[in-house]
Amino acid sequence: MLLAAYFQLVGADEAMTGVLLGVALLSGAALNITISRYADRFGRRRFLALAGLLMFASGLVLALTRSLEGALAAALLGALTPTAMEVGPFLSLEQAILPQASSAEGRTDAYAWYNLVGSFAAAVGALLTGLAATFAVLLGGDLIAGIHAMFLWYAFTGLLSVALAAALSPAVEAPASPAPLERQTLSPEGRRAVSRMVALFALDSFAGGMIIRTFTAYWFTVRFGTSLETLGLVFFGANTLSAISYLFAARLARRLGLVRTMVFTHIPSNVLLVAMAAAPSFEVGAALFLGRMAIAQMDVAPRQEFVVTVVGPAERTAAAGLTNTARNIAQAGGPFVIGPVVALATIGGPFAAAGILKLAYDVALLRTFGPRRREEPAAEGAGK
Repeated sequence: MLLAAYFQLVGADEAMTGVLLGVALLSGAALNITISRYADRFGRRRFLALAGLLMFASGLVLALTRSLEGALAAALLGALTPTAMEVGPFLSLEQAILPQASSAEGRTDAYAWYNLVGSFAAAVGALLTGLAATFAVLLGGDLIAGIHAMFLWYAFTGLLSVALAAALSPAVEAPASPAPLERQTLSPEGRRAVSRMVALFALDSFAGGMIIRTFTAYWFTVRFGTSLETLGLVFFGANTLSAISYLFAARLARRLGLVRTMVFTHIPSNVLLVAMAAAPSFEVGAALFLGRMAIAQMDVAPRQEFVVTVVGPAERTAAAGLTNTARNIAQAGGPFVIGPVVALATIGGPFAAAGILKLAYDVALLRTFGPRRREEPAAEGAGK
């Protein structure tokens, strides 16, 4: 949200905003590749701490500059996450660690609570973005200075994440394996499954890149003139609804299976996404957005669990890294087409285009993995 307002204040139009967001996602993908390749070999806690330091550096650069060049420099560091959730340098490692912190029976709940906490934290962060306006008043009415104060807080949370990484138990490190970690690769079975997931997740993420949170905030601002304070309330509500939905997703996954839960919650959310493109007023747009966010994230925890159940324990970091990197790279392409889509249609055009692509992903995912729903629990041994 703050990035959307900041980019507009320093002179970025829709096309330039898309470029900056795309660069941030591409840099994050490069960092994700590095982490997934070397973290098990050199230590997961060390790489989590490194990601925190890069987060600190990104916040500091944003706080000390007020230009597009400064925003670009921060984006290139790889730790600036314009989606608020689901991507970033921490995700692959945390996704690989969670199965070690839970039993097979409790894994679905573990992923649900993991995402619930993250989503609720994002909701609180959205609510606090209104403080930028308060700081601006205290700093002489300069809104950029007020946003800079919030960027300093972002930098501080990077340092906090470094401390949390250092405090983690050694039990989060990769399990012992008879093969040297640097030579480990996915088994043939795991490689086939991961390759199909990579292709499908890339389609979904490319569409998601067209409507990432920063652009959604930008859309509200440009289309309806929404203030930061009002945006904070809307996004607080959206992330709170998303947080609650994770618990329902865990229950559905136990009844329907992971893949069907992913698909059957995703389809209606994408219908609402298409409808957002034609929203005639802020009230209608906010209602459609909140309705979508109440169900749009219910596929996240089942998807993360599904990725680690189709490979063996020693392959989980690699599988999570490959799928998340594919999502990062594909998602990075989405912002680059925002400008052309807006030029051809309207500023709401990316919502319609993304919704249609995401519906295609839902159908393809169900056709590819849906018939294998009953095999999901048994997939734990795959790749061993």
